[in-house]
Parts: sequence; structure tokens; C-alpha cells
Amino acid sequence: MQKAKIEGDAMLDYFRKGSGEILVLVHGFLGAKEIFNEVLSRLTDAFDVIAIDLPGHGLSELEKESYSIDDYVDAIVEVLNHEGIKDATWLGHSMGGYIVLAALEKDVPMHRAILAYSSDLADSEEQKEKRTRQQQQIAENGVKSFVDEVIENFFAKGTKQEKIEVAKKIAYQASKEGLVVALEAMKNRQNQQQLLERLEKPVLVIEGSQDNVVKPIETSNSFVQKVITRTGHFGMLEDPEQFFKAVEQFMSN
Repeated sequence: MQKAKIEGDAMLDYFRKGSGEILVLVHGFLGAKEIFNEVLSRLTDAFDVIAIDLPGHGLSELEKESYSIDDYVDAIVEVLNHEGIKDATWLGHSMGGYIVLAALEKDVPMHRAILAYSSDLADSEEQKEKRTRQQQQIAENGVKSFVDEVIENFFAKGTKQEKIEVAKKIAYQASKEGLVVALEAMKNRQNQQQLLERLEKPVLVIEGSQDNVVKPIETSNSFVQKVITRTGHFGMLEDPEQFFKAVEQFMSN
């Protein structure tokens, strides 16, 4: 397992495998780098893949009391700098997509981007209130209780239970503090509709036809293309073949 320093003695867990064009995998809330395991062998056969555990998720420690979406961007950039990477395609799942959009806003070198089951909208007041309740729930009852209660809502109806169990085990790795901080970062993120509308670089949006977690991205920007998978919010687990094909086709253009 390779690691990179992000500040002081802090370490962000990640791995790098494969060859070819560089593809950075950024997981979302309740995720970790293992969320991509179902598509990983195919991705690493085709690309030079870097998958990262965000602070407070997976095996990465939470090194500060609070993080913004921009802070997550900076942590990822530190990993890429450590690896000598100056340009890459970033693929962000859910909250990871918010991070990718923030990286584009900060002009991080990225010649194209993939937003998987994500949104360009900021939280509504209702969503912010819901996240605040979730923060309280996690603080009081812990990670496992929260994950067990909500995780099935992320999947399409009829998804095999073993796939849901995989997502649960990955989500259990997060620290209580890491999830609370991530919820706060999502509450405070910017609306990126105008950014996505004016971008002049290729962007792939992967949307789940049964995803009830995020609102679909709508844009008239001809640089943005969309693929709809027959899944819920975790398409890389629910239908890895369809997910990989969407990524491969976009990356080969």
C-alpha cells in the first residue's frame, strides 16, 4: 500500500496500479477506495489508476477538526504531487463529484472529468437540516447504526443483498468524526451549475435511473455528455459492467 503525506506527519491512504492515462478515483460519503473494487481490475487493465481514501474514511486519518470540499481537493492534489502527476482525469462518486467540481473551480490540472451519481447543486435548506439531523444521529449512535439504517436507500429495488453488505462493510470503516465532518462540508458546498455550464473540457455524467439520492444534472453544455445506468446510487457495485463501459468509452474518445 502506497501512502502520501498531506501535512506534517499526516498520511492519506491510496494505491496506484496500472498503466496508460491517469485516472483518479474519488469516493463519496460512506465510501472508501474499495467502493470501486467491482470495476477495479478492468480499470487498472486500461488505465493508470490512483484510488484514495478521503480523510476520516477508509484507512485515512482525520487530521483536522473541519474540512471543506476545497480541503479535500487539496489533500488529493498533495497525493498527486507526491506521485509526480501534473494532469489526470478525475472520477468522483457522489460527494466525490462535488470534490471534482471544486477542483475544476480551483483550476486543478484536469483535462476531463467524470461525475458519477453526483450533482452540481448546492444543498437546499431542507437538505441541510437533514444532514444536521444525520450528524446528531452519528454522534449519538455511531457509524454502524447509521449505516445500517440508511444504506439500502442508496440502491435500486431488487439489488442483491450481498452487494448491499459490501457497501455496509466499506462504510463501517469511516470514523464517526469523519462522517460528521463530511456532512458539514457537503452542507456548505457551492452551487456549481454555472461552472458546469461554462466548462470547455469533456465531462461525463453517469446517472442512475433509480437513484433517489441526488437530483439529475441538467445542462445545455455540449461538452457534457450523460450515460444513464439501470441502477441506484452505487452503479459501480450494482452493474459494474455497464459502469465500466461508460468510463471506457468516454476515456477512449
